[in-house]
Order: sequence, then C-alpha cells, then structure tokens
Amino acid sequence: MNDFKERLEKYAKMVHGMGQTRFEDYCGIAHGTISAIKSNGPSASVVTRIAVKCPDLNLNWLFSGEGEMSNESFIPAKYRGGKNLPLIPFEAVAGPGDPVYEDERIEDYYTVSEFKDSDFLIRVKGDSMTPRYTGGDLLACKKIPITEVYFFQYGRCYVILTRSQGAMVKRIQPSEKEGWIKCVSDNTKYAPFDVPMEDIVSVALVNGSISLE
Repeated sequence: MNDFKERLEKYAKMVHGMGQTRFEDYCGIAHGTISAIKSNGPSASVVTRIAVKCPDLNLNWLFSGEGEMSNESFIPAKYRGGKNLPLIPFEAVAGPGDPVYEDERIEDYYTVSEFKDSDFLIRVKGDSMTPRYTGGDLLACKKIPITEVYFFQYGRCYVILTRSQGAMVKRIQPSEKEGWIKCVSDNTKYAPFDVPMEDIVSVALVNGSISLE
C-alpha cells in the first residue's frame, strides 16, 4: 500500500471514525477508489470530492506527509482525544487473523475514555447474563490473541466465538474436563455448560458496559 493511501485511511479512521467503504460513501466516490489509488495519488476529481467533504484535511500532508494531518478546530469533538470504538453486531465477530469487524456492518462509533484499551463494542442479546447485563446493553471488549486463549481470568465475562454455537457472552470458569472451559450465565435459569477449547475460534475480554434504560 502506498503512503498516500495509508495517510488517507489514517485520516478517515482517526478524524471521521470510518473505514474505507464508509469514507468513500461519505465523500461521494465509488467503492474501491481508495484501493485503486496508485503511488502518484488519485485523479483530480477524486481529490476535489475529498477536499470538499473534508475541509480540515491538510492536502500537503496527504500527498507528502509533511505538516499536520488536520486542523483540529474542524474535527468533531467526539473524535478528539479518544479511541473510536466500532459497535458491531454479534454475527460480525471475526476469527483469528481476520479483522475484528467488517466495515460495512458497523452500526456506529463511540469514544469512551474509560474503554481506551478496548477494540470494539457489542450489543447484548437475550437475558442470559441478567442481572449483570441486560438485552441492549453495550459491552466494551478487548480481543485476546488466539495464542493466549488458554489463559482465562476465571470469573470474568468474555465474548466467545465458537464453531458449534456462534458468538456468546458468558462468565468463564474452569471445567472438570481437561481441555475444556465452563460457560456460566448470570441468570440462574440457564444451566452452565462446557465447551472444548478446540471449538473456540476467538475470544474477547469484556472490559465494561454501557447500560441502557
């Protein structure tokens, strides 16, 4: 990837909280335009569309890397001084080696300073984790490298993606079976169950939540 594209994607993510596809829609340019940009930059018409939609963008920085990326006075307050966390649906949770989310399926972006170490937000479904979490609550999650999946903090809540049951939010406890973990719901009407480690595709630790009334 050339430097121009890297800088444009960095600007789109940091200032607007958007991935490539959403940023292309925002600027009114065709999907794939950014991926197709060659080392000498895009056409004049593409640059013009981007400049009109992004008056804060320093074009000299975009082409040369010199100076500041943006005049901060133009940056929306919600994108300043924090990390933009994508809110993704359960089915968008990715496996090892894949992006945490698909850009086209992001529902929204949030900046919450307390969750600066998190990677994404996900919305609770169902009532299996009540009273701790209820349906509609947003969970801030930090993805755990697949090589560290065996090191669970027992008693903590995780978002686990399994091959057999898909994604779920559960409190993890040790299992009596070697090579398995026990998934526990806070709602006592749901019985605990064991899952083999080899069935787990990816894991994210729940760092906190945003509760909705």
